[in-house]
Amino acid sequence: MNIIKKHLNDSQYYKEEHPKTQIYLHHTVSSTFHSTYMWWQETPDRVGTAYVVDKNGDIYETFNPEYWSWHLGLGKGAYEKKSIGIELVCEGYLTKKGDQIYWLDGDAKYNGKFIEREWRDQKYWAIYPKAQFYATVELVQHLSKKFNIENNIITHYDYDEKLVMSYKGVLSHCNVRKDKTDISPAFDLENFKFLTFPPDAEPIDTSNIELQS
Repeated sequence: MNIIKKHLNDSQYYKEEHPKTQIYLHHTVSSTFHSTYMWWQETPDRVGTAYVVDKNGDIYETFNPEYWSWHLGLGKGAYEKKSIGIELVCEGYLTKKGDQIYWLDGDAKYNGKFIEREWRDQKYWAIYPKAQFYATVELVQHLSKKFNIENNIITHYDYDEKLVMSYKGVLSHCNVRKDKTDISPAFDLENFKFLTFPPDAEPIDTSNIELQS
């Protein structure tokens, strides 16, 4: 696994070390790593995540994961301090007008693949490419081992306010914010858990596992 270090300015995160018990999956609502990185670099609010996984599987580290920044939007720094955020480059929910699909609240045309599923008042969702999916598997394995984070993954997309306080393992942003749609149902959390933390710790043949292209 190759991690590309492209660190933000020190003023864009908190250079304070804290033990980690959680990893959160997010998506960027953008089509490129660069646009997300530049937005974080320019905002004064210290919003961001330690890692971004691009569509082609490239993994970027934007600051040392021992440190922290705002990525949950819950107004409780204690939650951010104990967690590591991972953003996946993805447009997120899509809207359909005639035969054309749009993202960014209908302002930008989307020409990629998508799935249809009714969830949180939306129906169309941009896919997460295979290369990105597998890179995220590797990254979560790496971080869980490095920070001794429990090998648990929430495999549903439901909101549960208690999870942010007590859960130890991997969650999605949508699990702790009922107004968020990341990670979306286009990300197969069941297969993600199966590949990331195999139940018997044995080598797994992934050739027959169906994932989005």
